[in-house]
Amino acid sequence: MRLLSNSPQNGALGLFSWLHCGRPRALCGLACLFLFTSLAIAEPPPSLLNFLRAAAEELANNEPRNFCDNFDSSMPGYATLRDEIEALLAAHEVASTIEVVSSNGDDRKQVLELDWLLSVSDRGDRRRIVKVRIERQGKQWKITSFDPIELFNYE
Repeated sequence: MRLLSNSPQNGALGLFSWLHCGRPRALCGLACLFLFTSLAIAEPPPSLLNFLRAAAEELANNEPRNFCDNFDSSMPGYATLRDEIEALLAAHEVASTIEVVSSNGDDRKQVLELDWLLSVSDRGDRRRIVKVRIERQGKQWKITSFDPIELFNYE
């Protein structure tokens, strides 16, 4: 049985009619929880999505300094990250595709899982789920945690 439908006649009203037609309460409660959890999934702020898009463009445009400026220089592993980015961009052309898998936070701090596809000339593609913490520092977003940093190691 389908719980949700695109039909205007069987939309949310159809769901609530089904829930209240004598089914066990546990099942009804579970269905309501699923519905409201699905509706409550938060989108990252548009400014954060623009920040990620710009970071991907900086990699593609061979701008290691600008890309690294997106990271808090006091973050653990920053020196390793900077060295790997500089070496990678000195030797290869790079393109990135970044998709938000999950986000949790507000307009000041976000913890994200990103599906990051890194395409490197002569080396192929590498895809990883990357866990990042991003915080506003003044008016700009900064990445304060990035795992795994090894995403950019192509030696």
